Amino acid sequence: MDQPEWWRLERRAARAWPAAETEERDGWLLRHSPSVPRRRTNSALPLPGGTPSIEAVERYYRERGRAVCVQVSPAEAHTGLDAALAARGYRRDAPMLILTAPTSAVAGEAPTVERVGDRSCWPEVFGGLDERLTSVEVVLRMPEPVAFFAATAGGEPAGMGVFVVDDGYAGVFCMVTRPGLRRRGIASQVLAAGAAWAEGEGARCLYLQVEEDNPGARALYARHGFTLSHGYHYRISG
Repeated sequence: MDQPEWWRLERRAARAWPAAETEERDGWLLRHSPSVPRRRTNSALPLPGGTPSIEAVERYYRERGRAVCVQVSPAEAHTGLDAALAARGYRRDAPMLILTAPTSAVAGEAPTVERVGDRSCWPEVFGGLDERLTSVEVVLRMPEPVAFFAATAGGEPAGMGVFVVDDGYAGVFCMVTRPGLRRRGIASQVLAAGAAWAEGEGARCLYLQVEEDNPGARALYARHGFTLSHGYHYRISG
């Protein structure tokens, strides 16, 4: 049976940003990462065409000592589930948008951006740009082919992004620019360099997640031809 496009994107994203434990049952893609605090690797995603059991997902996370976190994606396809979770006291959190763009429309030369080393560079480069250092554990689990691109200014990291290719698509993750250097085209350069690499790896399309309430980032991606695939948010137990 053909799967909806939103599900193919979510499956690629789940593989590109992998949880320590993943399984499908009771109508859910269940994800758990004991030493990683991030929502995405510790949340349940409803499977297409099924009836996810709220009782089962509550049991799964409570057995692991975690708050129950559901990624309601796509939000427009799961209004009933969303209402049921809200009725049980689950709070709504972190509304996000999934955007896509043809790789060829984004790819370009970016001479001031370089592909940087291997995964061992992650703490130094990303940590120099954003104090909210994303877990090295997740980065080490990212599947190949994966590439890290960084722009520099004055010999210091100015911006970076991570690109993971899977089945003709490339996920764009951890796009960040040093706060004092924003609005200088650094993110555009990183996108262009990463897209050119991804195109060479056979990726026809890029996808990424962006916060719904981040107008600056949304405007940047719109300029590069990204359009909306779907939206999602989390529901988290009290």
